[in-house]
Amino acid sequence: MLIFEEYFQENCRKWVTRDDADCSLTLSDNHYLFDHKRAGDTYWLTWNSADFFYDRQEFQIHLILEKSAGVDSFGYGFAWGLLDTSNFFEFIISGNGLYRITQYKDGVSTHFSNWKKCEQIQIGDSVNLLKIRKIGNFVGFYINSSLVETLPSENVMDVLGKSFGFIIHDKITTKFHSLTISTPEPEKTAEETTKDVKESKPETKATFIEHEPPDDDTLEKITGDLNALIGHEKSKHQLFAIANFLKVQTERKQRGLKTVETSLHLMLYGPPGTGKTTIARLLGRLYKQLGFLERGHVVETDRAGIIGGYIGQTALRVENAVQQALGGVLFIDEAYSLVPDDTPNDFGREALQVLLKRMEDKRQHMAVVVAGYADEMEKFIESNPGLKSRINRLLYIDHYKPDELLAIFKKFCIDNGYSIDLSGYIVLQREFTLAYEKRTKNFGNGRFVRTLFERAIEQQANRIVNELPKLDNSEISLITGEDLSFISVDYF
Repeated sequence: MLIFEEYFQENCRKWVTRDDADCSLTLSDNHYLFDHKRAGDTYWLTWNSADFFYDRQEFQIHLILEKSAGVDSFGYGFAWGLLDTSNFFEFIISGNGLYRITQYKDGVSTHFSNWKKCEQIQIGDSVNLLKIRKIGNFVGFYINSSLVETLPSENVMDVLGKSFGFIIHDKITTKFHSLTISTPEPEKTAEETTKDVKESKPETKATFIEHEPPDDDTLEKITGDLNALIGHEKSKHQLFAIANFLKVQTERKQRGLKTVETSLHLMLYGPPGTGKTTIARLLGRLYKQLGFLERGHVVETDRAGIIGGYIGQTALRVENAVQQALGGVLFIDEAYSLVPDDTPNDFGREALQVLLKRMEDKRQHMAVVVAGYADEMEKFIESNPGLKSRINRLLYIDHYKPDELLAIFKKFCIDNGYSIDLSGYIVLQREFTLAYEKRTKNFGNGRFVRTLFERAIEQQANRIVNELPKLDNSEISLITGEDLSFISVDYF
């Protein structure tokens, strides 16, 4: 349940705005710009308020902020329990990678954590996410989804005032992109979740493709479809191992024995066109049939589908994708593009932080499958400790070998009512061997074969179009070496 929500699209909550020699506070481009102009260890506060919530058993505060200019040796962040400018608590970070948690009472400071080093802080002028989460008698403090401090509630939630807001020490300019304060909500039904998704505003909706499992699905059919996949013997072995593990855990649960909690999240990495989306769909079906997911559907998206035009919008789009995927699999293709190397303040980092939180909060109701090129995905998984801790199953999907590429071409033919003569087989065997030998990491594999098949039937149509009345059904459906003569010229 939301207690307070602010994305700074309008000043409906009447945040202070001003511009003078000491401080500038303005709302612009979906953020609250706070420019502290005084030098030295002085601080400036701006605040708002809501119904008193500090005595609740459980709540969390989530803040996205961005240092855009100023010194790195002083702090900026969140203030709570604020009565006046001499009585409040603060959770602040600095541009040089330190954090502090402090109480001010009648102007006197008491430090619970005093400028501790934190590797998770994005240093310099960067975007960071702060979270304060109270559960019972303890409060956790998080930086970019990593827990950095746990303190007794009686120390940091025994407040004098109910207000909260932002604080800056010394000459620093900070953009505050969003602030939410919430308490846990009761689990929603599938119908309620669907209603929420449908009623989302267009600018906050993710774009995706949704795949539903077959109505008459069974474990036997899933096993058959998995065995029918061309190639990927190692990956098949890993998927069967996952299935066997989950089957045993299900049986142990039914017998009242202890079970091992396991993550359903997974990474698929390797070259393009190797069936990663197909494997994600099989996983969704498998998880459903084993009772780990309710629907087993797959919501397929990518960077373009979840990144917004401003930081607050990105968070809402990720949330929308997650809500749509509950009960199934959220499949993010080319996931490495969420953390590009050359743009540290890219909105994709916010998307990743929101996703990491949901991967933890909703781990019993959703599986996240991330996919992409091998080298890029290895960097991606290493880019954030939260990813490594949540995704512990990594499946490498290798290039198809020449005989597997030929088998895929034959399958396209069978599925579309075509056949190949001996001359066609000879050409394909030769060219697929050459293509495999010359492959790079961008080699299209299955997509490459589909393109060849589509060109081949075009060439075949050109060859037979003037002879149609004379041809029987087998001749009108036959692909020959002549129909494949374009390959050497156009493709190698």
